[in-house]
Amino acid sequence: MDLLSLSVGFVVGAFTGAAGAYLGEKYTDKRRSKEARRAKDDEWAEICRRFPAVIEEMKKDVQSPEAANIREFFLKTASTTLNAPEPHFEYYTDVHPELPAAAKYLEDLGYIEDVTPGNCPMYRMREVLVDRLRNA
Repeated sequence: MDLLSLSVGFVVGAFTGAAGAYLGEKYTDKRRSKEARRAKDDEWAEICRRFPAVIEEMKKDVQSPEAANIREFFLKTASTTLNAPEPHFEYYTDVHPELPAAAKYLEDLGYIEDVTPGNCPMYRMREVLVDRLRNA
């Protein structure tokens, strides 16, 4: 065996191995990305199945043009009043008895965060929830 054929064989073999590893990782990453996206879609479908009335009301609120930048919401009864300086949404526990459970579930999944300043539960929607509500 001469040195030239040995060198060419080494370079071709190294290139083939590197290309195979690259393509394998590329397609594995695409598959994992698809699976993650599918899992998030399934998670959202489960939320909509468990709390359809709450999600529908949130959709209407978020999709209205005058509420484009509102992210905070309070959970309260319809008979109570709030003195909040900034615009916010209000969802009523006497209209939706499942509201506290829905908020806890959304918080556990990372769609909202609890930012309660006092006695009335206040939550901030994350952009992923706003995007889901607007595009649903």
